[in-house]
Amino acid sequence: MRTKKIILLLSLAVLLALILTACAGSTPTKAPATQAPEKTTSLPEPTAEPSGKDPLADNTIAIAWIPKALGNPVFETGRIGAETKAKELTEQGPYKVEIVYTASVNSDIAEQARVVEDVISKGVDAIGISCNEPTGCVAPINKAVEAGIPVMTWDSDSPDSNRFTYLGVDNVEGGKAAAELLMAALPEGGKVAILTGVPGAANLEARITGFKEGVAGSNLEIVTTVACNDDISTGVQVVEETMQKYPDLNGWFFVGLWPLLANQGSMPQWEAASKAGTLKTVSFDTLPVELEFVKQGLVYGLVGQKYWGWGYDTVQMIYDKIVSGKTFDAFTNSGMDIVTAKNVDAMIEAWNNNDFTKPLPDWK
Repeated sequence: MRTKKIILLLSLAVLLALILTACAGSTPTKAPATQAPEKTTSLPEPTAEPSGKDPLADNTIAIAWIPKALGNPVFETGRIGAETKAKELTEQGPYKVEIVYTASVNSDIAEQARVVEDVISKGVDAIGISCNEPTGCVAPINKAVEAGIPVMTWDSDSPDSNRFTYLGVDNVEGGKAAAELLMAALPEGGKVAILTGVPGAANLEARITGFKEGVAGSNLEIVTTVACNDDISTGVQVVEETMQKYPDLNGWFFVGLWPLLANQGSMPQWEAASKAGTLKTVSFDTLPVELEFVKQGLVYGLVGQKYWGWGYDTVQMIYDKIVSGKTFDAFTNSGMDIVTAKNVDAMIEAWNNNDFTKPLPDWK
């Protein structure tokens, strides 16, 4: 009798253990609260051995497309370009192309390095990245390449890394294009000023160099160069101070769009001279806010980078390298967009539709 009771108790204990085990497997568990520094889209599950894998083995090519940070409208435009090209290539076959859109919240090289480490561990097939800082990008890029993951840079380069190419605008040529625009706006010549961001920044200095080369020998005289340290309020302030110092100023070259991001009315002297037609301004970039200035006749022309192409062209280039073994020069010129009143409506339409595949009409 005692033996039967013991057996019965043991059986009940085993049954209870089985029930508790089953319940534990089906009960949702709450993940510990952590702060995620980056956002990812369709990130593949980690693989045990990402190094040296065949990117075509599973007929799917996963490309990590990494901007400097999340939330920047120009990078969002690039993301749409990347996804558009991925869809086209997938429909073309035979490979499915997936975009892993991931980035740090802030434009911070340490955070960005962790983002690269993450996509390496997840086993993506390739990486396209805009570097927050060229030197800081070297180690993470090289680690990816050593793991068998091809990497290219776009927008912002890391020339000392092992990336296979850099896709971007030729800033010297962009500066020359700005010079051509301002000479067209001021055929009689005149005094012009330059507004830059952070003095010494390589891309901005290259634009200034191109602009000076472009106006050399013309009837345009550069009377001053002022800096705003990439700050909108400072940009407004130095523009107005310059307008006061040089009341006979005829033109501006904004190396970046900083003061144009301020509300209209922030630069009364600049606006008054622009509306009167005695002042002409040419600026870099072709964001929608600048297009409105062109529509209103306050800005004569814009020199823009290929934001949409940062994604669209990057995905095609990575695809060609993986599938066809295509090689690229260290620098791939993305080209640029030139916008004036002649073709501004076409650029506005491109922004409204997020479709930049159609060439712009001539700006002249």
